[in-house]
Formats: sequence, C-alpha cells, structure tokens
Amino acid sequence: MEIKNLILIVVAIINVILGVSIYVRNKKSPINISFVLLMLFTGLWSIGLAFSREYAGSTAALGWSRSTYLTSLFIGVILLYFSFVFPYQERISRLKNIFIWFPFVILSLILIFDTNFIIKEMTVMPWGYDNVYSGGYLIFSIVFIYYFVLAFINMIRKYLKAHGTLKIQLRSMIIGLGLAGIFGIIFDLILPYMGNWKFNWLGPYFTIFVLFSVSYLLFFRK
Repeated sequence: MEIKNLILIVVAIINVILGVSIYVRNKKSPINISFVLLMLFTGLWSIGLAFSREYAGSTAALGWSRSTYLTSLFIGVILLYFSFVFPYQERISRLKNIFIWFPFVILSLILIFDTNFIIKEMTVMPWGYDNVYSGGYLIFSIVFIYYFVLAFINMIRKYLKAHGTLKIQLRSMIIGLGLAGIFGIIFDLILPYMGNWKFNWLGPYFTIFVLFSVSYLLFFRK
C-alpha cells in the first residue's frame, strides 16, 4: 500500500480511538456523543480517500470515492449540531431542526439512490485519479459549506457572549475545527472542483493534529 494511503488509514484509526476514549468518559453527554460521531465520520472519510486512491480505476475505488461525499455530509450536519450543544446546550426549535436535518435527509437519500449524482466516472492518473463530476457536485458543495458556515457563526456568537473558561474553550474549538475544516474544504472540495486531485489526501492529515490537540484541551486536560 502506498505510504500516503497507509497514513490516511492510521489517521482514521487514531480518530476513532480518540473518539471512543472521549465517549466512555461521559456516555450521556450530548457534547461527547456529537464529538465522537464527528471524529468517527472523519475517520470514515479518511478511509474512503485511502481506498479510492489505492484501488484507483476499479469499480471498488469509484464506490469508495463516492462514499467520501456521504461521510462528509454527516460531518457537516454533526458539526452544526455540535455547535448547538458545545460548551452548553441550547434549545433547538422546530424551525432550527428543519434547517439542520432537511438538507441532510434529502441529499443523503439522493446520494444513496443516485450514485452518479456527484461523480460520473473515475480516471486513473499518475498521482492517483481524477473524478468526472456531475451537476450534483455544486449542490453538495453548497450544502456542506452551508453547514460549515452556520456552525461557526453559532460558535462565534457563543464566543462573543462567553467569559472565562467557556470563552477559552470556544476559542480553542473555533480555531481547531476551523483550521481542520478550511484545509479540508481547500484540498477536498475546492481544488478537486478545479481539476486538481493531486493533494486530496492532505485534508485528513490536518484533522488528526488539530482534533487531537482540541480533544486533549477540552476533554483530558485537568
């Protein structure tokens, strides 16, 4: 296995292990539950990238590549939910629930039942592969960025109102997840859309260092 792909799998395993270790500390906490789910789907995203690169050109690779968009959609909606419960839980109105879950449910069903919605085919290249996109890629990008932006607006709003320890925690989370999200969007959303797939393996690399440091600060540091 190519070393880049092997590291992607290692990144995924570390994400899952760290997520489970957080979850067992307080299994009923909505913060811990949503954060462990965030790390779990981040790990699945990383695995999908690894196997799509490793088996580029095969039917299995195309399936793995398509799976990364579904896992990314889960990352987006979980991140938005997390922003409502961290570091304290806010009441989520019926209208907010619609804004959170409606785009996710509709797009998830489309991705499951229409496999060509985002990717038509895969082309093997010296650096791995290029995907030939359908019109659904733009719709997916809009929905994902919608979740990302709303989540950080929510956390920034909480940060501006917070004091003391809560403000420190929110600042750390905004910086940590913000960097992970921005680099993920650059290397796995924007550059591929522009036809540059050479660096799509870099996105998950940033998440392990950022999420690990944020997790340590918020959940393990005494």
